[in-house]
Amino acid sequence: MSDPIVPRKAARKRAAESSRGRPRQFDTHTVLARAARVFWGHGYHATSIDDLVKATGVLRGSLYGVFGDKHGLMLAALDHYAEGSIAGLVERLNADVSPEQALRNALMHHARVAAALDGHRSCFITNATLEMQPHDEALLTKLTAIQRRVATLFAAAVIRGQAAGVFDPALDEKAVADYLYCMTQGLRVAGKVKRNADELEAVVDIALRALTR
Repeated sequence: MSDPIVPRKAARKRAAESSRGRPRQFDTHTVLARAARVFWGHGYHATSIDDLVKATGVLRGSLYGVFGDKHGLMLAALDHYAEGSIAGLVERLNADVSPEQALRNALMHHARVAAALDGHRSCFITNATLEMQPHDEALLTKLTAIQRRVATLFAAAVIRGQAAGVFDPALDEKAVADYLYCMTQGLRVAGKVKRNADELEAVVDIALRALTR
């Protein structure tokens, strides 16, 4: 038995409805980079879905279809931002220089970025931490994982310095790693007010002196 003939007009209507029901295709990397800039610049609570639609060029329904809601998009954007930041930290800490110079280069990067940022942006990770609500377990889990990854990298850098005879072997590498993480986040906060790069770089030098024998 042959299929019934569907009128052309009805077929076009069904095709249009089917098209509207499918998520719009877009480059996730680009969308997350743009969304991260919006959340970074305005903060989570002050950012609307309309802001994100305008910045990403992706329709509201497509954003919801992929990320669930604004909170889901923020978590994904934070992941994207953190991956880039951590990749940069890995590159600087693993550079072909002495362990002390590698760590100094990594810390100086934070100082220079902090001095260059405008008074509103600071760091996306720092901003998200400060904005976090007590009940936001998903964000807490995400930020804890980011902090753990960064601290692990710093701890490895300290161990390399201790093995090279540069850093004090009596220091606990995990405690030092937490100290360095807190210092880098503090640089981002201080950079919103203290914009003199030399002053922020002096903080790095003091931190490094605290690690030496």
